[in-house]
Amino acid sequence: MNFSESELTVLELLWDGKCLDENGEIMASNLSKILTEKYGWSKSSNYTFISRLLEKGAITRRYPKYTLKPVVTREEIGTAQTEEVINNVFNGSLIKLVSAFMTEKKVSKKELEEMKDLINSFEIEEKY
Repeated sequence: MNFSESELTVLELLWDGKCLDENGEIMASNLSKILTEKYGWSKSSNYTFISRLLEKGAITRRYPKYTLKPVVTREEIGTAQTEEVINNVFNGSLIKLVSAFMTEKKVSKKELEEMKDLINSFEIEEKY
């Protein structure tokens, strides 16, 4: 599931939750106003991003007031996009992804210990 930078911006606003009502929803017209005020986007652009998110199943719409609600989490999208990168860029190899990441970024001793603890917490998959 691929999302454009603008679609992710809309989702970030929804995930933040400050614009949502007590039911975790917002009317599309209100969301559009917020997007215009915050990012200077046009009404038609706002509704284009909303439509794309609806098509992708990231948000739902309830009538009669065109009320929107996020249905995917940041973590779900992060996991899906990470899997896509691993499969498409690193031929399905998590090791190649980690190696590429580790060569480009300095890692503190504390972070390295946290990674070791994380690795040790995984169960070993036995292959037959």
